[in-house]
Amino acid sequence: MGIDDTDRPMKSLLITTIAAIASLGCSITQRPVSPPNSHAKEPLRFQITSRLEIPSDDGQQGVATDGKHAYVQNTQQLFKYQLDGTLVKAGPKLELHHGGIVYVNGRVYAAVSSCEPTGSTQHHVHVYDAQSLALIEQHDLGPHFTVCAGGIAHREGHFFVAESFFDDEHLDRVVEFDSSFRHIKTHAIDFKSPFGIQGLEYLPTTDQFQVHSHGKTFYRINSHFERDSLITGQAEFELQDLAQLNAETLLVNHRDAQTLEFIKLKMELE
Repeated sequence: MGIDDTDRPMKSLLITTIAAIASLGCSITQRPVSPPNSHAKEPLRFQITSRLEIPSDDGQQGVATDGKHAYVQNTQQLFKYQLDGTLVKAGPKLELHHGGIVYVNGRVYAAVSSCEPTGSTQHHVHVYDAQSLALIEQHDLGPHFTVCAGGIAHREGHFFVAESFFDDEHLDRVVEFDSSFRHIKTHAIDFKSPFGIQGLEYLPTTDQFQVHSHGKTFYRINSHFERDSLITGQAEFELQDLAQLNAETLLVNHRDAQTLEFIKLKMELE
């Protein structure tokens, strides 16, 4: 079901879409029920500046970047692309459901689960070498998740793995681990993302996490996951994972369109 980079050369198109900004852009607004806070007084707007077409027959899940390449995790296979969309390498086809990914110091970390609607004990983080895409480590997270490990992010030596669900009734959960994946703390967030958290990224310039659901709703919250710091937004398409390319640009996985969206973050003062 994965992409064959030898028999099916990929034609990827990098399209500058300045004209599409108005119709495709998405904006963040303060969640009405949230108490006033400093972040909420700084309106944020996303502008789609370009995109890569990444054909997939296996469901795009995660995205990560080392600043020079984009790593795209399909449901069971990892791919490495140049930022112009040229396929560099395809990893091995593996079992279980692979979700969000994050790049850290020459390695790609993937959240992996059996993802059963009735619950599961199979939850792991797989670690890939970023050059060869070989699977080099596995960490068992089973005791800390109930349904499916979704997004994954990294902040100051700690990993943050979020849970996704098969309903909209669970409060969001992000589990914090140290660099060896020993449990530090489970953060409960007073928010119910559609089907739980699918994408998670730490933004060091603002000391916030950006959180994507399986729907169009997303939000930002500070690094302590404090309720009164939460700001919500609404995208024009159903979201998956995201990665920060640089201080101004995010890569957002548009699963339905099989594209990676390059999104410039613009801050406007009220």
